[in-house]
This record gives sequence, C-alpha cells and structure tokens, in this order.
Amino acid sequence: MHHYAVTGNIGSGKSTVCHQFEQLGIPVYYADAAAKRLMHEDQVLISALKQAFGEETYLPDGTLNRPWLAKKVFSDDEALATLNGLVHPAVHRDADVWRSRQTAPYTLYEAAIVFELGRQDDFAGVIVVAASEDIRKTRVMQRDGVDEAAFAARAAKQWPDDKKEAAADFLIINDGRRLLLPQILRLHRKLTSS
Repeated sequence: MHHYAVTGNIGSGKSTVCHQFEQLGIPVYYADAAAKRLMHEDQVLISALKQAFGEETYLPDGTLNRPWLAKKVFSDDEALATLNGLVHPAVHRDADVWRSRQTAPYTLYEAAIVFELGRQDDFAGVIVVAASEDIRKTRVMQRDGVDEAAFAARAAKQWPDDKKEAAADFLIINDGRRLLLPQILRLHRKLTSS
C-alpha cells in the first residue's frame, strides 16, 4: 500500500481536497489534528514537553496550557525547533500505527509542512494543493477572522508557492475556477493503479 502526503500553503484548501478523497473511500491521516490529540494523550510526549518547557505546560486538570506554550515558542526559533522535534516524531509513530490498520489501495497524510521538514522522501509521492496567494489570503481572513498581518506571519513559516509547486509529484489547482472533482478523480485513478 502506498502512502502519499497532501500539503499546500495556508488557505490552499488541503482539507477540502482530502474530504473529497475520503468520499472515494481513501483514508486520510490529519497530522495537525493528531498533534493536538497526542499532546493530550501520549504520555511520553507529555513528559517530554514538561521537561522541555516546564510543568506549567499543562494545567492542573491535565489539559495543555496553549497560551503558555505559544508564548514560549512565539519569537524563539530554538524553542519552536524543540517543540517540533518532540511533536513530529510522536505524530510519525502514531501515523505508522494508523497506516498499518488501513486496507485501502493507498492512504493520504495531510500536513501543512512536509517539504519544510524534509519529509518528502517518507512518502511514495507528494500532492500539492495550490492556489494563488491572493485567493489563499482572502480564504484565511474570512475563515479565521484574522487580518493581513496574521496571515503573513503564518504564511512566512512555509515555503513559497512556486517552490512548493515545483517540488510536487502531483498538483491539484484549487483556484475557484478549475473544478476540483475531475482533478481528484483523475489522480485517484492514477494512484489506485500505481
């Protein structure tokens, strides 16, 4: 069974594309949602986070103290690298277990950052969902109720569109003009037969 990554810059519509693949019976592992879950469930990860960032990382009731952690890593690249270095391996372990239980012709792993972590070789191929920066900005500002500066700050952590698209094995254009479903069906047929 082949495993493919689905990625794309913020506001590109990765989740929309993945939901359509799910309608075709293809299982999708959502890495960002898994990371949030594991930070509450994975005891090894929890103790590592407390060790790295202090006991205050978790509230007395055991929930993650998000504001505290966000403040710790906000303008500290080293702290952010430490956080990623703990969370990403936990997600990879969890994804491996999840994949071993799947029976579909292939699986998808949806994540905001794949190339940025140098993880593209962990997959049979990388699908990039692409949309212009203007379209993505409008989507994110409407969806999340954030301003342009907040969009820019989040976008700055990701590879630029042209670099990401050039590195893609498969490209899905989600610009609001080209229909998504024909692109997805065409790719689904290709991945099912490979």
